[in-house]
Amino acid sequence: MIPEPLPPDSPNWLFHKPIDLNHRTLIAMRLLSLLVPLFLLPAALLAEKPAKDPLADLKHPTKACLWKVEGNGLTKPSWLFGTIHLGDPRVTNLHPRAEKAFSSLDIFYGEIDMNPAAQVALAAKMIRKDGKTLSEALGPELTKKLDIILKKINPALGAEVFQTLKTWVVAISLPMLEMQLEQEEPLDSILQARAAKAGKKTGALETADSQIQVFEQFKENEQQVFLSDTIKMLQEDIEAGTSSVKKLTDIYLTSTAKGIGDYVKNEMARMKDETDLNKRLMKALLDDRNIKMAEKANEFMQGARDQSHFFAVGAAHYTGKTAVQKLLKKKGYTIKPAFK
Repeated sequence: MIPEPLPPDSPNWLFHKPIDLNHRTLIAMRLLSLLVPLFLLPAALLAEKPAKDPLADLKHPTKACLWKVEGNGLTKPSWLFGTIHLGDPRVTNLHPRAEKAFSSLDIFYGEIDMNPAAQVALAAKMIRKDGKTLSEALGPELTKKLDIILKKINPALGAEVFQTLKTWVVAISLPMLEMQLEQEEPLDSILQARAAKAGKKTGALETADSQIQVFEQFKENEQQVFLSDTIKMLQEDIEAGTSSVKKLTDIYLTSTAKGIGDYVKNEMARMKDETDLNKRLMKALLDDRNIKMAEKANEFMQGARDQSHFFAVGAAHYTGKTAVQKLLKKKGYTIKPAFK
């Protein structure tokens, strides 16, 4: 039985420490309220922070991951903004150019609706429906590996917490888990809340259902490959004393969308040598979604040409051959980088 979701204003809305393992599904639902969007690929975030971080004193990114959209009938500029789905204060405090563009918006669009209550309502769709527990599906060997890595993240955790969840959900949860335990609100959610508080309209380029389908299309054995690769990569980074999430944050703070794109490619290259599976995953995560995002962005802008639209999606969606800004340029818009 799935327990009644907590209301968004509940003091127990997010994870609390120590974790009560007697409320496994409820804990999972709290976790899932921060799961989507799906931009972050298997990566690690477990290494201790260095004693002296040269970027620690930054107040905001050194560049704005921002493009100005004009033409094609628009009477006001619109904006494409690249995010990372993290809550580091240096990330959530926008670059002045991005802040100025954000302040001028009439309508804000994220990847999906980041309202916590809406996300928790999706938890039932992430629960297993094959009549098995997670451990029964994974088998003893992979379950043991999962249990070990979870306890390295937090000693109170273990595989038993995730028994009701689908395999792909666990795979994409692991890299973000430590950050979620710290209860940092991601940039996307903060921006939507700010826009709503300012009385602006808010919308989304995707539905959460469509994001879920990105992984639902993969068979159970393929999902287990994703999970196994994620555990392996986490373990490697722990042993090497590195943190991929820190690297991602540093890139976002100092680079452009291309740096984010290169990071994604490098992380994918670390996965098990399942060439066809990796290609299918990348196509599903980026290419297919980019095309749909560009179509929706065009639809929204053409439906309200006298409004300033601000689109905030994962920075990786602005990279590669199917980059959103490239697709919109083909539709007749003038797109100019506004990084500095």
